[in-house]
Amino acid sequence: MTNAMPVLVREEPARHLDHDGLWKKVITDLFEPFMLFFAPDLYEQMDWSKQPDSLEQELKRTFPVKKGTKYTDKLMKVHLQDGKEQWILVHVEVQRDKEDDFAERMFQYFYRIFDKYNQKIYAIALLTDADRSFHPTSYDYHFHGTNLTYAYNTYKIWREDEETLLHSNNPFALVVLAGKYALKSEKNADDRYQFKRRLFDLIIRHKNYSRENTTSLILFVDFLLAMPEEMDQKLQGEFSSKVEEEVSLMHDTSFPDPPTFKPVFEKLRREEEEIKRQNTKEIAEVMLEKGYSAQEIIEITNITEDELEEIKNQN
Repeated sequence: MTNAMPVLVREEPARHLDHDGLWKKVITDLFEPFMLFFAPDLYEQMDWSKQPDSLEQELKRTFPVKKGTKYTDKLMKVHLQDGKEQWILVHVEVQRDKEDDFAERMFQYFYRIFDKYNQKIYAIALLTDADRSFHPTSYDYHFHGTNLTYAYNTYKIWREDEETLLHSNNPFALVVLAGKYALKSEKNADDRYQFKRRLFDLIIRHKNYSRENTTSLILFVDFLLAMPEEMDQKLQGEFSSKVEEEVSLMHDTSFPDPPTFKPVFEKLRREEEEIKRQNTKEIAEVMLEKGYSAQEIIEITNITEDELEEIKNQN
């Protein structure tokens, strides 16, 4: 038996903005602080020296969806320190409308995973909607003496205390705060600007965040709190130099650069390409000195014949 446990991240169809992709990415990128934030006791049992394993394809086979329906699901195995294997179901609800069948669907996901894998399951629903009356915490079934109650963990972002989030050292607290600010500023661009500015300042000033975590937070905040272009440009002028010092390019390249700091990421990418080009040139020079043939150098370094000829002429 392997020492691992899987995590499911499921998200509802997005409207206008790809909330699904945003939440999936930030939970994946900040998975360790995510678990510490929501399940500190369980977090202590995990072996974080081992990389969580993605089970994306297995999840798709377990949860086929109807044609035309978009779900962003993620299943991961996470290793434990005690040698036991456990499955974790994390259901992230980003649909902002009330759904009457939500609790039933949570139960369906539970019994399908349990039936397929026969492992323990930790389930949590993150409710990111603004409906204060919508907070389902269990599924109940009763029929002529047959009774069942399935209770699961829930977290309502709208209800979380802002001061508590602001004073937390966990980077995922800022993810939750961003979700709360997005709801509070849906109809007020000026408020959104101030919230976004505050979040950028908090992210950049927190020196204990890794470059990767800082980058993930900036991406999430920038896309979630979408604003008119002129407002983004104003923040760009204020924060670009600071962001350039703190971010990393080690993020999913299939995800676009953040709108406010797109010039920063483009500049860093150009600089990275130039460093790679110089390194390749130096390798080619060493290979020439050691007597490698032109064909061998081209195959190993992927430089062109013209580039190799230029190196020869410079030497």
